[in-house]
Amino acid sequence: MRKRDVGNWINQPKNKQILSAFSIPKTPRQVEKELGIKKLKLKPFLEKHLLISLNPEARKGRFYALTSKARRLLRLPASKKEKDKDWKLAGDIVAGAKQRLVVLKTVDSEKRNSEQIRDKASKLNPHLSRTSTKVILRELINAGLVETEMRERKRYYWITEEGMKIKDEITDLDSRSHST
Repeated sequence: MRKRDVGNWINQPKNKQILSAFSIPKTPRQVEKELGIKKLKLKPFLEKHLLISLNPEARKGRFYALTSKARRLLRLPASKKEKDKDWKLAGDIVAGAKQRLVVLKTVDSEKRNSEQIRDKASKLNPHLSRTSTKVILRELINAGLVETEMRERKRYYWITEEGMKIKDEITDLDSRSHST
């Protein structure tokens, strides 16, 4: 497809709306919800090299962003470098059970036991069970996002520096996608 044809294709209202939604990295599901689309077909955007996957190996939670070509055609400013973020880990957290994201958002630098974390997280998700909280904390420990220690026969958890970085990135993406 010639450059002028791609330019005309991009300027179709629906295509322009979809591309604009990807001006910040998002999953196709996030864009579907944002725009009220039942099924988003990414193939034409990928074939025209307008979108790029930031974590192509992921089966779920795959983030997409505009290519420099798409930004130029849409007359959008160049994006800050999104490539240095851990998109695989962010995709895993976003794609997994929403409870995983809730627990990650709840854990902070203060050492808390799983019951305290679940109580705090239940404000965001009242369906969070004791068992699922512990399973999620174990997953976050394995991913290197949370650390743990035993004290007085109780296990305490707190977020690592890497966990804080991922938490901030996901929170930042979440807030930017709700503001558009």
